Amino acid sequence: MDLKELVQMSNRYGANPEYVLAGGGNTSVKEGETLYVKCSGTQLGNITEQGFVAMDRKMLGSLMEKEYPSGDQAREAAFLADVMEARTDADKTKRPSVEALLHNLFPQKYVLHIHPAMINGLTCSVGGQEKAAALLGEEVLWIPICRPGYTLGKLCWDAMKAYREKTGKEIQVVLLQNHGIFVAGDTVEEIDCLFAGVWNTLEKAVERRPDLSPCEETAKAVETARLLAEKTGKTVGFVDAREGMRFTEAWGAWAPLEKPFTPDHIVYCGPFPLVLKRSEDVKEELEAFTGRTGLVPKVVLVEGTGAFVMGENKGDCGKAEMLLRDAMKVAVYAENFGGPLSMTEDLTEFIIHWEAESYRKKQ
Repeated sequence: MDLKELVQMSNRYGANPEYVLAGGGNTSVKEGETLYVKCSGTQLGNITEQGFVAMDRKMLGSLMEKEYPSGDQAREAAFLADVMEARTDADKTKRPSVEALLHNLFPQKYVLHIHPAMINGLTCSVGGQEKAAALLGEEVLWIPICRPGYTLGKLCWDAMKAYREKTGKEIQVVLLQNHGIFVAGDTVEEIDCLFAGVWNTLEKAVERRPDLSPCEETAKAVETARLLAEKTGKTVGFVDAREGMRFTEAWGAWAPLEKPFTPDHIVYCGPFPLVLKRSEDVKEELEAFTGRTGLVPKVVLVEGTGAFVMGENKGDCGKAEMLLRDAMKVAVYAENFGGPLSMTEDLTEFIIHWEAESYRKKQ
C-alpha cells in the first residue's frame, strides 16, 4: 500500500511542538483487513514508510473477545504476545505502537493520536469530563483513567460500542484522561477538520496561558547546577523559563509538578522530581531521594532558585527539559478547566514497571 498520505500527515503533526514532543503520539491507516500503524520508538516528525508495521485487523479484533490473566505482568505479557502475533509485516523486528489495538477499534481509514499540552490541560484537570461535555458536546467520547495496554483497549471497545448503540454513529474523537486525544476520519482532511474543531474550542476557553519565555539564570542557580553535577556525575541543565521560576518561587508552589500528568512525563522526566529548600544540603537530599525511590531524579525543583534537569548527557537533559516544560504547560492550561489533576499513584507505579514503556524509552 502507498503510505504517502499517512507519512505526510504524521510528519506535519509530528513537526509541530504544540502537538508532539520526542517520540510521542502515533498514527495509522487501514486498507481492507490490514492496519498500518506506527512502530514503537519512532518519531512522527521524521517517520517514513518504513516506520510503520502491517497488522492483521481480524486478529487484533479477536483479542477483545479473549480472556486474559488478571495479574498485570501476566496479562500484559500474554497480550503483547498476541499483538506481536498479529503482525503481517515481512520485517519481524518491527514492534507496533502500544496503542495499535485502539487504532484498530476505529472503523475509519485514518487515525491520529497525539498529546498536545493544551488538550491535556483538559484531560489532566479536575472535573475534566464535565468540562469536555460542556465545551465539546456528545460528539467527543471521554475515557476515564485506567491502565494502558489491554485494559485501556477493552475499556475503549466497550465505550465505543455503547456510543454506537446509543447514537447509531461511530465515534471519531476520543479524549483519554491523563493521556491525550484520538481523532479518526476517512480522509486526512476530515481528521484536520475534527482536530481543529477541538483545538479552536479549547483555545477560546483558555484565559491564562503558560509563559515559557527566558528568565535570568542567577548566581544561585549556577551554583546549584554545579553542586548537582558534582554530587551525581550527571549532566545538569537550568530550565530558563518564567513558569519554572513561578513553580519554584516559594515552598509548595511546585505542587502541580510533584506527580506526573501523563505516561510521557514519566518516561522522559521520571515519575517524581526532587524538591529542595534553599538551605537544604544537596548531597544529603539526593541520597535520601534515591533511598526512598531507588531512582536518581531527572528533575530538581529548588525553592526560590528554579528548575533543573539531569541526565547522562545533553540529549537526556534536552528531552527531560522538553517534557518538564510540557508538564508546566499542562499545569497552567489545567487551571482554566478546574485545576491540575495528576495520574494516580497505582497507575504511575504500573507505568514505571511496564515493559512497553521500557522498550519505547530504550528506542
